[in-house]
Amino acid sequence: MTEEDRNKDVMIYRYDPKKKYFLVSLHLENKPGALGNLANLLGIRGMNILEGYFGGISYGTKGNAGFFLESTNQRMDKGWIKDFLESSVYVSDVEVREGVEGFLADSLNFPLTWNSGERAVLMRMEGLRAMLRAVIEADPEKGEQDIYNQGFNFGKASWQDLLKVFRPKTKEGLGELLAIYTAAGWGKSDLVELDMARKHARLRFTEGFECVDMSTGKPESHFTRGHMAGALSAFFGSDVKAVETKCTSAGDDHCEFVVSP
Repeated sequence: MTEEDRNKDVMIYRYDPKKKYFLVSLHLENKPGALGNLANLLGIRGMNILEGYFGGISYGTKGNAGFFLESTNQRMDKGWIKDFLESSVYVSDVEVREGVEGFLADSLNFPLTWNSGERAVLMRMEGLRAMLRAVIEADPEKGEQDIYNQGFNFGKASWQDLLKVFRPKTKEGLGELLAIYTAAGWGKSDLVELDMARKHARLRFTEGFECVDMSTGKPESHFTRGHMAGALSAFFGSDVKAVETKCTSAGDDHCEFVVSP
């Protein structure tokens, strides 16, 4: 990883038979200094937080925290770490697991949810692309349209719920809402043009999951363009369609979608 990279790693597992890892899950008080206190508490005992998450802290008096922890003291065990963490006034409901044969998966923090509360499922990009490819291979004539339709229905339904939380009034506001695609790992989104009166938009998508590192000579973002069409149909209040005018799989620098009635 270079200094320019800003990967959002989701903690799944750690493996190194030569190191001592622990998995920690706890509740953290929603108070100024709570996170700093936790990090300092671990640091003074020679324990290093490798990666983790802090979720839901802004929505109540407590939030969930989970992280992989490395200890430089081979005599430390999960019972000692649990008791030590619970000595903090900011921490409660601590659970700790140790690895097996050097391998440790995050089996404590479940289910996986968006920070808005909806349950999510995480899978590798290659697996999802293989599923979409199988639909096309099963029906070469209708497969691409079927994938587009699935994306459309999914995008419209999810954005109808999302727009209850935030309904943008400007191009900048809609662009920020579309940045959820980036936050969720689909690709880097950019709203290039917006004409609300004509219900027209042009969106640029970089490193889209459907077509990155592909070279088929034609557009391949069928699910993504369907989802965007559904999303903007919810935003405009009437159905629109999306056409992919540029695609990295066709040799372009980025993918581009033109949305119109």
